[in-house]
Amino acid sequence: MIHRCVFLCCLLATVSPHLWAAPSPQLVVEAPAELAAVAEEVRSIGEGDFSAGLHITGVIGFTRPIRVVLLAENSPLAQEVPAWVSGFARGSEAVIVLFPARVHSYPDRNLRTLVHHEVAHVLVAQAARGRPVPRWFNEGVATVAAREWGIEDRARFAMAVLGARPHGVRDLDASFAGSGPHIMRAYALSSAFVRFIQRRYGPTAPAIVLDGIARDLSFDEAFHRATGERLAHAEQIFFEKDVFWKTWLPFLTSTGALWMAITILALVAIRRRRVQSQQMLEAWDEEEEIAAERQMLRSTNRDHKNDIVN
Repeated sequence: MIHRCVFLCCLLATVSPHLWAAPSPQLVVEAPAELAAVAEEVRSIGEGDFSAGLHITGVIGFTRPIRVVLLAENSPLAQEVPAWVSGFARGSEAVIVLFPARVHSYPDRNLRTLVHHEVAHVLVAQAARGRPVPRWFNEGVATVAAREWGIEDRARFAMAVLGARPHGVRDLDASFAGSGPHIMRAYALSSAFVRFIQRRYGPTAPAIVLDGIARDLSFDEAFHRATGERLAHAEQIFFEKDVFWKTWLPFLTSTGALWMAITILALVAIRRRRVQSQQMLEAWDEEEEIAAERQMLRSTNRDHKNDIVN
């Protein structure tokens, strides 16, 4: 009996590590003394719910520790990395680097969102077995995994589709290599496109795409396998049609848009009232000047008549 138990334990130890997968990551946090409090907060965040990241990537659970390095703004690496970067991940190495002083940057407005975003990148790399994943898809999946679609996302998306916006995923990837505003636009559009993919093809579509990449399919082939449609067709629907029906129309008919319209009308009315009041004051001043001139003219004429009589 003892030999059977030992054999069973040895057998389980050699089975796929997914059997030992945990629902939350084991974060091994490294931080300088001045960031000790932040390090404790990161460890606490690591004990939370990461189901959104697991579901969207299709990963069963966390099978290895994730190293998290916290750096202060005066660190050499922080001086080299652009100021808008609040963190980055080396997914295949399960390493995350965070700059806590920058967590105010979009799309990571707080430390929890930032941690979930970077952990999602590790999950993407794990789901794709380290194979290359397009930047827009990687960032879109990580953003969706880390945060709910809020009013700021809607506003940024609405601004992103104005003017000379990206018209496809190649433009999105190019935008990530641009300046700050272009990068913020790329984040907003990438996450919106991933949400569109989930709505149109099902919530597990991103996970199926990553599974296809893990099986050595190209991204286009993996996308076609997961959705039944070509990526080019999905791009056309999203960038040409979905932008209005899923963004502008709901926004224009929302309570927020109503109050915005009321506020704008009120400001216009106040402006008009001020202009009218100013015009009225100027008219009164002009009338007073005319009245004063007339009075002066009468006085002059009266004095002139008196001089003639005298």
